[in-house]
Amino acid sequence: MKKILVSLLFAAMAYSANAQVVVNGVREPSGYQGHLEYSNLFYVNGLGTGMDISTTHGFYYTPNMFVGLGIGLHVAPGDAYVPIYAAAKYIFNYRTKISPTVQMKMGSFFNEGAKPYADLSFGFRFASDRDFAFSIQACGSFYAPFDYTESYWDNSISSYNTLTERRNLSSVGLRLGIEW
Repeated sequence: MKKILVSLLFAAMAYSANAQVVVNGVREPSGYQGHLEYSNLFYVNGLGTGMDISTTHGFYYTPNMFVGLGIGLHVAPGDAYVPIYAAAKYIFNYRTKISPTVQMKMGSFFNEGAKPYADLSFGFRFASDRDFAFSIQACGSFYAPFDYTESYWDNSISSYNTLTERRNLSSVGLRLGIEW
């Protein structure tokens, strides 16, 4: 009998540890969460368009506040950059299926040394009763300007030429994300 009671006690503890709080058909965010985001970007200096893919992993320490660390891949015309950042996300009303949200990322990207990186986005989170959510956000990213050097072969003078320009990857865009 003792074995059955101990087994039932452990089963109840395991169930309660994995129990999800569902209110109004929406699972309250808690514990570990992973985020995967794709951004379509438009550069503010007219450089053209680019894209960004990032993943962030962290914890909800309250049902509406997420903090974590992440890494991304920013693909710009002619090159790619890797930002590494800390992120914070605030969900204004976590008990509804659709809620406004704001997110901030701060860190560095690497191009011949570490350069500052920051990102701010506003949008909506679409939640479910499972451990899953979808988001759509308007975003703005700041990348510190840097010197971009490109070398090419010039057939007219039969030698290499080097072109150096000041590059600014700061952009605005639209971000789609999933959360699990």
